[in-house]
Amino acid sequence: MTAANSLVTNALLAAPAPPKLLAKQWLHLYQQSPYWVLPTVLSGLSSNFYPAFQSPSSRNQQTTFYLAAALTIGSILPITFLYFEPRVNGACKWKARTLLRQAGEKAPELSGDKLPAVVPSSEKQSATRETRERAERGDIGTLVMAWARANHLRWAVGSAAAGLSGYATLGL
Repeated sequence: MTAANSLVTNALLAAPAPPKLLAKQWLHLYQQSPYWVLPTVLSGLSSNFYPAFQSPSSRNQQTTFYLAAALTIGSILPITFLYFEPRVNGACKWKARTLLRQAGEKAPELSGDKLPAVVPSSEKQSATRETRERAERGDIGTLVMAWARANHLRWAVGSAAAGLSGYATLGL
């Protein structure tokens, strides 16, 4: 899904959209993330931890690859909480809210000066003060493209985990 969001975002920006429309589209994409990020990571963790501990002890290399796959897919959560929320997502949320409010649209009230990184939410502020200032100076198109490029990291991590898991399953 992360790869799909990146591709959709690139397609949205191919034909320049008005800033308000782009802000709405990005916010909608962002608000869908609770439905797929955590379930994807949890299913990846469980589908790799389980065979790692159920495989015979004579297959140590297979266990190692399953554990590596589980840890790789699990790394998406710290990347999301510690990098995306205070920086990329925070900047886009701040800019989208600002643009939608200026246009008289309903936009989430971003409560709190800064939300702890371990509880991301589309309704709470997660941007650092520096990130908010950068968002105010930038345009939504540039911020969304930075978000799409950064999302490539997450789908690359997921692909690496799938490769490790596949090798553990089929290659050994």
